[in-house]
Amino acid sequence: MKFLDRLERIFRPFAIPNLTQVLIAGQVVLLIASFAQPGLLAGAPLVWNEVLKGEFWRLLTFLIVPFRANPLWLFFACYIFYLFGNSLQAIWGYVRYNAFLWLGILFTIAAAALVRDQPVTGHFLYLTVFLAFATYNPEFEIRLMFVLPIKVKYLAYFQVAYYLLQLVNGSNGDRVMVIASIGNYLIFFAPALFQRIRNVQRKVQWESKQYKPGNKPRHVCATCGINSNTHPRMDFRYCSKCDGELAYCEEHLRNHECVRAKAETTL
Repeated sequence: MKFLDRLERIFRPFAIPNLTQVLIAGQVVLLIASFAQPGLLAGAPLVWNEVLKGEFWRLLTFLIVPFRANPLWLFFACYIFYLFGNSLQAIWGYVRYNAFLWLGILFTIAAAALVRDQPVTGHFLYLTVFLAFATYNPEFEIRLMFVLPIKVKYLAYFQVAYYLLQLVNGSNGDRVMVIASIGNYLIFFAPALFQRIRNVQRKVQWESKQYKPGNKPRHVCATCGINSNTHPRMDFRYCSKCDGELAYCEEHLRNHECVRAKAETTL
């Protein structure tokens, strides 16, 4: 967190409130302008060789290349970006959200300098906004085409699989762009992800120890016989009305015949 705090101080002078809306507005304006001047979109992506020839505007215009040329698809894509971007800004504050995007912008420009002749847009960068949102809200549902409900975590898995595919089978330029596009995400989330992986490993190790035959179970259900070794995630409880310390699983805690009650009835 201290490193992210330093990043905030670095990028604070460049922070733009409501940056998501600014980028969306830029895409809409560029698309509308391209209707009057069709060749306008061709001069917007970042091509480093063209920058070296004096087309310095590409260092900024690549950020507002429209997601889609079709207005309907553009509206849908911008709506999703608006939803996710504003959610992150609400969680982080606009300065840290700016730091996240500006860091990705710098990585993207550096990657463009390596591939030199390959056109680069901000689309890969904006996908990291989706990944960040999915990390915070994995169960959030969106409706694809406003119809099909799907949780964002599944779309995030698909995106990660696509990145891995590009790293394995893509060109060198594709690999560079993938690494650049997730650089800011890793800086912000890698420590928490590594900690989550370590917690999962510890849990698996603990559960594997519970399964060892030589280990005496801590709890055994007096009704069905399942125990804490064979069912480590089961919640066992002890009945205060039974004689002795008799444990029961969740299913039989409220659905069993108390030992004391049975004895008293016999007498």
